[in-house]
Amino acid sequence: MQAFANNSEEKITPKAEENPTPLFSGNEIIFPDENIERPHTRYGYKISQMFFLIPEEIVSEIIQDANIYSLPNSPSWIEGLINLRGNIIPVMNLDKLLKNNNNKSTTILVMNNSEEKKSIAIMIDDLPVSLELNDSNTTTKNYPNELQDYISDGFRQNNSDWIEFNPHLLFKKLSEK
Repeated sequence: MQAFANNSEEKITPKAEENPTPLFSGNEIIFPDENIERPHTRYGYKISQMFFLIPEEIVSEIIQDANIYSLPNSPSWIEGLINLRGNIIPVMNLDKLLKNNNNKSTTILVMNNSEEKKSIAIMIDDLPVSLELNDSNTTTKNYPNELQDYISDGFRQNNSDWIEFNPHLLFKKLSEK
């Protein structure tokens, strides 16, 4: 039995020449070189044929096929309310606000504005995509007039115009009416 145990240990223990040299050290992975210029990564989402960027200071989460509870006597662009971990969050439908009525959205993007401690959700067409933005500014005039006051900048990426959009400010203004 002891002879078998000795043979097993020899087979399991890798030999020094079998261990490959790692491509990166632990320090290189944890503390990357700050002098290397990397593209700025952002996340964007689509509603109808419009492309929006998630604001950088916003923490966001995707919810698919959620139960949306209707809110009686609310404007048509309020899809309803969702219960997310005990928090009641309003869901806005920009398609209905802009009277596009595509209504193919089943994905909800929940955005938490940590400064105001308020969350809102909007219906989006698909899962967000990762974008590596450069300095290629673009026009924001192709977007509806109802959104112009809430757009701060635009970028050209992947043959599409992506705009910096503040949905919290839009929702605040709409709820004051």
